[in-house]
Amino acid sequence: MTSYELREEIDHGGKKYFLQTSLLQKKSVIQSSFFKDGVLFDTVQIPVDVKGAPDDVRRATKEAHLENKQKFMLVLGVSERIRSSEDPKPHLRIAQALFKRHLYHEAIQEAQKAIKKGNKDSLSSMIVGESHYEMGDFEKAFEATRAGIEAAPDYPDMHNLLGKVYLKQQKCKPAIECFKRAVELNLYYGEPYLNLARAYLLNTIVKEDYELSRDLETTFPDNLERAEQLDPYLAHDRIEEARALFRQKDYDGAYGILESAKQTSARGGIDDIILDLYMMLLYDGEEFQEGEIEKYLDRVREIVDQNPTFADGYNSLGILYTAKCKIYMDRASKAFRKALEINANYQKAQKNLRLSENDRQGIFILLKALLD
Repeated sequence: MTSYELREEIDHGGKKYFLQTSLLQKKSVIQSSFFKDGVLFDTVQIPVDVKGAPDDVRRATKEAHLENKQKFMLVLGVSERIRSSEDPKPHLRIAQALFKRHLYHEAIQEAQKAIKKGNKDSLSSMIVGESHYEMGDFEKAFEATRAGIEAAPDYPDMHNLLGKVYLKQQKCKPAIECFKRAVELNLYYGEPYLNLARAYLLNTIVKEDYELSRDLETTFPDNLERAEQLDPYLAHDRIEEARALFRQKDYDGAYGILESAKQTSARGGIDDIILDLYMMLLYDGEEFQEGEIEKYLDRVREIVDQNPTFADGYNSLGILYTAKCKIYMDRASKAFRKALEINANYQKAQKNLRLSENDRQGIFILLKALLD
């Protein structure tokens, strides 16, 4: 099949975005990318059978384009809808969604709104800190992260982020202390082990602290092995390459490889699904699409099948089943209304509509509480 591509300019709130979706035959993927001011900021890739019927492949490419656009517009639309809300939680969730889309300036704005409107946990500071880190503003990342640790000193992600900021500043000793603190708070958190391996290696390269370099032959491989055991988002070929360079005493080369060993989780994981559901609820809580919920259920069932002790997976299943209940409650209310359109004096339908509307409102409140 010949190449196939879709292009579209999107104007929202005075800002212009450009969406390009392409069939990449050699990679057997559909790639859908957003640009702003000519710069790529977000890409998703969807596997596709390029050997299938050409019409089917084109249809899959178009569906991927429309779905990516729809989810992107959903986040922007929700942000507009809750602009005047005094509840900090929606702003925080939108900040998370914007961060996942690599819209860091916008994510910071929403996170700061959540803080101003009373958010007390450290997630808002984490989003601000991570956004500044991704944009390369390490001083502001440091300030936000320190504020987050003061608010919630037992949040391991925050200590890990602070350590990463120290690493960028080549301050290896405080970085190691941060990563060790993250591990103390959560022994099964894989990323700090990778960062410990990187920090011990960098310390040897920049010669900051001799004592920290003395046991490098042990600290580097041990932490790297632990990271590989615990972190599913590591590129194992890069880990092996870093090990080989380390054995050759090429520490600069090994460090450079490890900087790119951490991969972001594929779009469509548990957190993304629940965040999508929350955006849908905020944007149009009156109606969920059953097809969307079924796709999410299939994905989470698959995740649970692969990880039968994954508590978050089962929790997400419960939330999605509640969303499906809402769909059927909405349909029940529509059916009772239809009965009353046909016969306005139908007393059973009047009673049933009244009862179903009470439960319908209740399940909406329940679902929002579960997602909060």
